[in-house]
Amino acid sequence: MVGDFFKRLTNGIVFLLAALTFFLVPIGRKTAAQHLVAIVSTPPAREAASAFAHIARRVTAEARSELDKLRNPPPAPREPKPPAKARPPS
Repeated sequence: MVGDFFKRLTNGIVFLLAALTFFLVPIGRKTAAQHLVAIVSTPPAREAASAFAHIARRVTAEARSELDKLRNPPPAPREPKPPAKARPPS
């Protein structure tokens, strides 16, 4: 129990140090976060994100329509009634 606590505490401290390093320690002239922003803000990256979003919307729409078909199947076709027998005149 105490060992589990220290393990979680150590993991939290390592995560905090990694986050601080990502945002505050420069790699060359920029921090890792600034490098990431510079990469993601390029026109090809924006175009790729736009294409990905378009495809994701299309896949979502197709998945919804398939789920709707599974949830609400079309009604079963009814068998035609046999023709009524003609009664002889009385």
